[in-house]
Amino acid sequence: MRLFSLFLLTATLSFATHFVPSKVCSKCHPAIYKEYMGSMHRNSSVANDPVHKAVWDKHPLKAKQKYNCAVCHTPTDTKLIEAFKKGQPALPQSNRIQRNEPIGCATCHRIRSVRTHVKQNENIYNDRPKYYYAAKGGKTVKETVKFHEESGFFGLFKKAKGSPFHTIDYSNRLFADGYTCLGCHDHKRNKQGLAICSMDRKEAEPSTQTNCITCHMPQVSGSLSTITETKTHAYHGFAGLHVRPDLLAKHIVLSIDTSKGKLHVTVKNQADHRLFSHPLRLAQLRVEIERQDKTVTLPPVNLFTVLGKNGRPAMPWVADTILKQNGIGAKESRTFAFDFMPQKKDRITVTLGYYIVNPKAARKLGIKEQAIKEFKVLKSKIFPY
Repeated sequence: MRLFSLFLLTATLSFATHFVPSKVCSKCHPAIYKEYMGSMHRNSSVANDPVHKAVWDKHPLKAKQKYNCAVCHTPTDTKLIEAFKKGQPALPQSNRIQRNEPIGCATCHRIRSVRTHVKQNENIYNDRPKYYYAAKGGKTVKETVKFHEESGFFGLFKKAKGSPFHTIDYSNRLFADGYTCLGCHDHKRNKQGLAICSMDRKEAEPSTQTNCITCHMPQVSGSLSTITETKTHAYHGFAGLHVRPDLLAKHIVLSIDTSKGKLHVTVKNQADHRLFSHPLRLAQLRVEIERQDKTVTLPPVNLFTVLGKNGRPAMPWVADTILKQNGIGAKESRTFAFDFMPQKKDRITVTLGYYIVNPKAARKLGIKEQAIKEFKVLKSKIFPY
């Protein structure tokens, strides 16, 4: 009876909205839903993300009631997107979708393909209700599963296969090779044609078998669902600088060298994409030397992007050039020289960390949340000398 009631609820919600609410998914996927609730997908809207809200509040399109961020930041809010496309007033409201699932479970699992554009890519969704894509064991297989029961041991035991609420299509390669993420997470150009944000990806070596999904959605303990018991499932907290930055830290190697009479620190980025690609980020390389009973702190190295217009820093929507960009690219190693030479028995601590928003930009944007303004350690290593 409970399953039948949930089926009716799902059918009703599917009819009323373009995407089934994620709360429905939680009934069979509680572990995944719990992870999702703490993710940036769930917190991508102006209602939940103070950075996005601060930028939007200063955007000139707000006065014109044209929220053009919705296709990536709130794709579940289809009414808002339809109003924007029709030229009607389109401003995000503090409704259930904006607060609870601006990017919902069904949003990603219904991406049929990704269309490449110069300005930004586009997600193409299938229009079949309750028809979802997924990878099977991280692989693409020619299989579509509807809910059914399989018998075993001469019919004495029965085991449920698939979902009673939706069909699962395992044949879409985007869900195994990570390309499903590139509709929103590849690049963004403004009206001036400037790439204000770009991952600058490099294809991974076939031998590594890594991609967006294997790194940002690694297998973690816990069953995939209450219907099909598994030991692990793909992490749906969507690891990044906001959530589980330790997973990114695994791709960073820190080393030092003093053979040239000065301290040189090398940062090697083994990830397939640029570090700190967002133009609001500020990364810092910090070095401290413990010598007997005192600590020497060297001037930090700042890694950042400055967008500009007419030779001065400018907001992303009006910028037409990159005044400065000294971040670390995909598969790139950067060596930084410090005007310092360690002595024997020194203890050198090298730290690579970041601010979600450059403190100067945070002040201009009026961001007051401490979690946004504080320095976060990404990778730190101690080198006895």
